[in-house]
Amino acid sequence: MESQRDNQPRVVIIGAGFAGLGAATTLVKHGVKNLVLLEALDRAGGRVWTHKPFGTAALELGATWIHGQKDNPLYQMAQERGLLADDEFKMVSCQPVSVTSQDYFFNEQGKLLPPTEVERVTCLFGRLMSEINQQDYKLECESWSVGEYLDHEFALSNISKAEHSEDIFEWCKRSECVDEACNSMYEFSLSQLGFYTALDGPFFNSLGSKGYQGLLNVLIDQLPPNSLRCHKPVQCVQWEGSTSSDTTVSKHSVNVVCEDGERFPADHVIVTVSLGCLKERASTLFDPPLPKGKMEAIQRLGFGTVAKIFLEFSKPFWPEDCAGIQMVWEQGPESPKGYSEGSRQQSWRSEWFKRIGGFDCVPMHRSTLCGWITGLAAEHMETLPESEVGDVCVR
Repeated sequence: MESQRDNQPRVVIIGAGFAGLGAATTLVKHGVKNLVLLEALDRAGGRVWTHKPFGTAALELGATWIHGQKDNPLYQMAQERGLLADDEFKMVSCQPVSVTSQDYFFNEQGKLLPPTEVERVTCLFGRLMSEINQQDYKLECESWSVGEYLDHEFALSNISKAEHSEDIFEWCKRSECVDEACNSMYEFSLSQLGFYTALDGPFFNSLGSKGYQGLLNVLIDQLPPNSLRCHKPVQCVQWEGSTSSDTTVSKHSVNVVCEDGERFPADHVIVTVSLGCLKERASTLFDPPLPKGKMEAIQRLGFGTVAKIFLEFSKPFWPEDCAGIQMVWEQGPESPKGYSEGSRQQSWRSEWFKRIGGFDCVPMHRSTLCGWITGLAAEHMETLPESEVGDVCVR
């Protein structure tokens, strides 16, 4: 006699990041228990990766922020489960460029820049980014890049000639590249930025000692027993019309074949792998191939590179009230001069570190700093030995 589970549709979910886990727990809530999640890595979470290298406090190698509160299911889940961090470091202003009174800005000569100078420029930059996000600009600017518009408006401002203002403005653009996950603001379309929907409320940069793994555990605990299968990279999804499907599973419309040869027959397959994975493998992952329109969409869609660099010291050399050490370069790859076509490859390689706007203090890790780097400079940094990256950053 067949069990109730046997009568249910068989669902295979490829990828156990937040998307895959969210899909699985949603199905479970609606009574679908006959499912399996296939994850290529040895862990669930995808781009969420909580690490504890320096003790019991969490260090996020992957996702770092919960953006906004209203209508944000991750925030609601963290709040209901008591996973939010203490008030002293959980809330961050959601302005386009967030600068606190405890951010210390230095120029290349090691001079500490007056906070009033920094605030004037960062406030202007924040106002300009708000205009862009609200698409509050002249119609004739629509074809411009974000970088071109920012430079144009900055040149018209009454602070553009002030000492250090141009260099601080370049710092703002480098910082914004991290938020937009782009290589340069000159490659970002002015007309497209306003399509991003921001959720209301502050965003959170820490989830206490459990980190984002605490949220993952909430979802994993809701899964049916033995439904999460790690170390299971998928080789091919044989769906309706495939000529290579195993005839023994013909009662199911899809057959998922893993690289180790194990097969998972299914009535439905949910694919939650990253865009990068699809770009690399979509042409061979599906049999028959995806429709032409979907393949073209995968090829056209782009994404940026954002990397973190953690520096751990034996003890802090920065003041107790310091939230971050920001570095104002006189010229870098994000400036128009540094971005010129003829010199940009050279500058990315020889001055990759100038894409790091600064190093921020890490919640719950008093002796650790975190720097952010984006674009081709980040990709180049990732090819270098850790020791070289560390030496350059400390210098």
